[in-house]
Amino acid sequence: MKYEQLLLSELRVVPVRYGSAEPDDAMLAKAVTANEELINLGYTLSPKDIIPLSVTPDLDGFVSCVREYIGDVKADPMYPDFPSRVMEMDEAVFRFHQMLHYLSTYGVTLFTGTKVKRGWLPEVHKTEKIKSDDKLLEAKVIELIGENEKYITPYKKIMTRTERMDDKQRMIVKECAENLTPEQIASVAVTFKQNLLDVFNAVFTSEKLGREAKLVLLHTICQHTGDVYKCVDYSLTRARFHLKTSQKRLLVKLLESFPIEDFKANLILSNKKGERTELMLRFLDFNTYSRKEEYKQAVAELRSGKLRSWESRAKFLAAHKNPEALSFFGARPGMMLRSMTYLLRNGYRSEDIFNTLLPNAASLKTQSLVSLMSFFNRPGLNDLDDAKFREAVIISRMVNSLLEKRLEANKTKLAGKFVCIKMPQFDLDLSTIRISNKSNEGGYIRPGLAYKIPEGVNRLRFFVYWNDKEQVDIDLHGAARRLDGSYDHIGWNAGFKSDTLVFSGDITHSDAAEYIDIDLEKAGGLVDTVGVNINIYYGRPTFKEIGECFVGAMAVGTMNKEIKLYDPKNCFFTHFLTSKCRQMNYGYVDIQNRAIIFDGNESGRGYYNVMPRDNGFSLRSYLEILLRSQKAVAVDDPEKADITLVMGKPTTPKEISLIDNNFFMEA
Repeated sequence: MKYEQLLLSELRVVPVRYGSAEPDDAMLAKAVTANEELINLGYTLSPKDIIPLSVTPDLDGFVSCVREYIGDVKADPMYPDFPSRVMEMDEAVFRFHQMLHYLSTYGVTLFTGTKVKRGWLPEVHKTEKIKSDDKLLEAKVIELIGENEKYITPYKKIMTRTERMDDKQRMIVKECAENLTPEQIASVAVTFKQNLLDVFNAVFTSEKLGREAKLVLLHTICQHTGDVYKCVDYSLTRARFHLKTSQKRLLVKLLESFPIEDFKANLILSNKKGERTELMLRFLDFNTYSRKEEYKQAVAELRSGKLRSWESRAKFLAAHKNPEALSFFGARPGMMLRSMTYLLRNGYRSEDIFNTLLPNAASLKTQSLVSLMSFFNRPGLNDLDDAKFREAVIISRMVNSLLEKRLEANKTKLAGKFVCIKMPQFDLDLSTIRISNKSNEGGYIRPGLAYKIPEGVNRLRFFVYWNDKEQVDIDLHGAARRLDGSYDHIGWNAGFKSDTLVFSGDITHSDAAEYIDIDLEKAGGLVDTVGVNINIYYGRPTFKEIGECFVGAMAVGTMNKEIKLYDPKNCFFTHFLTSKCRQMNYGYVDIQNRAIIFDGNESGRGYYNVMPRDNGFSLRSYLEILLRSQKAVAVDDPEKADITLVMGKPTTPKEISLIDNNFFMEA
């Protein structure tokens, strides 16, 4: 994917060259017209960006660039007059066509050994698609940034978030790191250590930077030797444990640039980590290149087993009911938070655990607390035995209070204000904030957020388009869990239509498209949930290696053969798949609550998985805790509010984006 394409999909920003001229009426009219064209693509600018657009030298090509960035379905399905053509077909005809198609690709390859670039497709009538459906969804707001900000601004937005990057964000950061100065990189504090790995490796392997410049920069971006150990492990793995002598010397000198107390404290946080650290130091030939005797001595103690890990000491105290155990754990509140179950099961009272953690709540990670709330409020807890259920309830209550205390420490614009939550496109009760189970496919609107399906939308359409220089076979599958507990399956190895679902036909070559339509009106009285899965059947090991794999979900209002099958303005979400997986549970539809959710789960739970609701800790519950912690008052009328919370980009000065502020988790 192009860098600018990634900026739009992940951050909803578009870089342009800012002009210096004062706009006249003609220039403003041209910019407004461009924005109207943008709306037909499903996007719009906020009012504040109309003037910068009017004076940019990039105005003439602006809409064309956005059109290129958002993707397209560039091929017809097997039956171009889908879905009506398939709904009218006899099953024998559909199966016969499918069999001929398979014989013309896999059959020819099997019998002759010759790979087939393109298989046989039935010659069927194709109605010219000259009409567009009505506009069914709100346009998505995008933001302009200056060309001179195209690297530093995205880098700051991503690296200052206390959450792990997805694959596409890593691609952005890699491009940024290669185009920013060392001073610019050093000016941004990396708040989530896992994200530090890619930045460290980019600097460490840079051919532009000298050894001393690298040393200064690496020391600046690493807060302590614990960060260095993690980053060295990452870089060693990518170098297949083979480094040049100069690289080894650099890393040893970097480790010795931190105080000896810090060096020793991070050598062995746990026995397992200690073993890994010892292995890394061997690969660095640490004793050979070390110039400080006290550091050599610390490594010798690690190797001789004289160093005792923090983890082993903590568990020893807890297992022996030592009175010092809780205070020992409390010195590392993050570790104590993750050990609550362990402490409870070793007989420590929940009140004592909570009272030890509470004074340190401000130092806990909001993401860890949200993740725990999700886990201990997940569906199915009632199925646990009584002891585990009670344990989950106790931990949930403690974490809920700790989360509120943690959010109190955040300095946000919400504090003491009247706040209106204005997110009509989303079902906040069905939406969740994913932390540990977020998708690598990312996107600006993150997985787990539930879009409301507007009234008047009678059908939903999932689609996939793919193209590669080699033969690639992508499969789209759908599964409907009915209200009576039975299932309907459609796809290449299942049905092709039911009373609620219809499939456009399986195509086995590149430059092809497949669709699944869901009839919402009929499904309303029959179906609970529909899940849609995407799978690579043949051609490439993962989505990352495919030239292009464009997928998405869209609203359909009118059934008419003349209406285009793909319409960007009516897409809830789209993705260019780049994940290192072969199978993905792409999305699911809560029919009864009329909501659609991007999932992006790569767990490989089967072709026809029907996703459950994520968990019992909803976005609404989180926002209630956030407002309460900030002593903000919720109001329904935006006119009476000091601040209006929106999900995406703001359009007025009073609006604040939850996404851009990462739900105030690091505020």
